Amino acid sequence: MKDFESNLSNQHESFLSFENKSQYLNIFRKKSFDNFRKQGLPSLLDEDWRFTDLSNFYRNEYKHLDSSDIEFDKNIVPKHIKSLDAHFIYVQDGKLIESPESELFEINDLSVFLEELSEDKLDFFLNSHSEKNVDFTYELNSAFIKDGIHLEIKKNTILDKPIILINFYSSDLSHISTRNIIEVGALSEGQIIEYSFSKPDINFFLNKATSFYLSDSSNIEHLSVDESSKNSYIFSNIKINQNKNSNFTTDSILIGGRIYRNNVHPALKGEGANSNILGLYMSTNNQHMDNYMFVEHEQPNCGSRQLYKGLLKDESKGVFHGRILVHNAAQKTDAKQTNRNLLLSDKAQVDTKPQLEIYADDVKCTHGATTGQLDPEALYYLRARGIEFEKAKLIMIRSFTEELLEFIKSDFILNLHKKTVENWFIESNLAEME
Repeated sequence: MKDFESNLSNQHESFLSFENKSQYLNIFRKKSFDNFRKQGLPSLLDEDWRFTDLSNFYRNEYKHLDSSDIEFDKNIVPKHIKSLDAHFIYVQDGKLIESPESELFEINDLSVFLEELSEDKLDFFLNSHSEKNVDFTYELNSAFIKDGIHLEIKKNTILDKPIILINFYSSDLSHISTRNIIEVGALSEGQIIEYSFSKPDINFFLNKATSFYLSDSSNIEHLSVDESSKNSYIFSNIKINQNKNSNFTTDSILIGGRIYRNNVHPALKGEGANSNILGLYMSTNNQHMDNYMFVEHEQPNCGSRQLYKGLLKDESKGVFHGRILVHNAAQKTDAKQTNRNLLLSDKAQVDTKPQLEIYADDVKCTHGATTGQLDPEALYYLRARGIEFEKAKLIMIRSFTEELLEFIKSDFILNLHKKTVENWFIESNLAEME
């Protein structure tokens, strides 16, 4: 553990020696790394990590990746993705390779965008997220901030078609840190998809973050699909700042990663904001997927729905830790948190921890969690109607995943969600039941 932290420290010193264009940005990077060191690497004794053992992760020695000279082959993008009618952004190992031009939005390489900002603007993008949810992964991401993109959807804009951000990871035994900053102008709406994949079987350490800034009355549907190598260690942060009357739906489908830590933190900062936080984690073999949801209600008359579901096969493990924080001013909050898990083997495990922290007195907040295997009575009901046993099981498993679809309005995201899940059924041999 000490060797791992010492290796990161050496990498950070080397990183800073090359990144000297913006003094203010480097001060922020140094401060973030100091915060990371003060927090320390988590262990099973840390409350927010007590279900996730990182000891094997700490035994690896990763080299921070310089992604300056790389090329991207579009032919490697899966057919069901590249055939879609969308605006495509191509990123490899965190480096922007290619992006479309449009009058509706603007895309920039993150390092160029940050270096051109005034200190006030830079401070807004780097320091405006709530400090109520402090995590070593985000501090470490901030310490190495450079690679990624900035996307701005202009105000009064309705996207003519979805934007798909393709993230490809190619380097074995690498430490990749990437940050995407997405601004959505007032009264704008559209769909944004982040699709991540990698070379098969490579072992890399990915620390990624996506920050959304939603202006008044904006409306965004977001889908994140990660099908990266199952030998990789992935730490993901999705942070959302929502202004007045904004609507945000995020749907995460987790398939890759040996260990996957998925942090989602919406902050409802404007009255009337609404947030839907959806997720489906589907694991096989000895995968471990840890989901930490933190929904923060700061203003009155806001609503949020958390619905996370897990499908776990073989000896895989899942974690769901959901937290709702309602501030004093957030009267008339309507928040609901639900976690449901379906164990597809006797050796699969799930730990779930719902949590409410409420400081307002006029609210409606609920939480609930269930874990179990396929209902034998329901199976009997299907069998009694002439459906074969294995096919009846598949019908029930598919039905389990479809509750999430009720919150998705975009047909584009709906169809991509269904296709991704069906592909997992095929690859994990569940579809052989038919």
